[in-house]
Amino acid sequence: MGLNRMMMKNGEVKVEDGSKYWTWNDANNKTISFTVPPGIKRIKVTSSIDGGEGDPDLSNYANIKNTSTSKVWGEGWFYTTPEGEVDDAADIDSIVGVTPNKTYRLLFNCYYTSGVTFSWGKAINDMKPTVEDY
Repeated sequence: MGLNRMMMKNGEVKVEDGSKYWTWNDANNKTISFTVPPGIKRIKVTSSIDGGEGDPDLSNYANIKNTSTSKVWGEGWFYTTPEGEVDDAADIDSIVGVTPNKTYRLLFNCYYTSGVTFSWGKAINDMKPTVEDY
């Protein structure tokens, strides 16, 4: 019995919680195809941006972008002043509205990160998207 049929119950798709993690090396200037699982309408995208207070003139930036629509699924940065004080910082933390079963081609520019995690499930499906890419 196929996965899609096993996940069907009375004609409805059973939503399964799950996640996918890519290391910083996996996500370093690479285009990756990602297929949204059945029944999933939202993907939570998270990543911590590398940075350190005390490092002068640090400028770290990371993002994930759909190569077809140019929608940015997440972006983050860590900047310091010439004195090494934190000037501005934001980790990647977004909720992307997606189409179930659709395959997206995403360009990951996430060298300066802890890696990237996509998470999904019932609770995430109920969240309001910060990015819509249907």
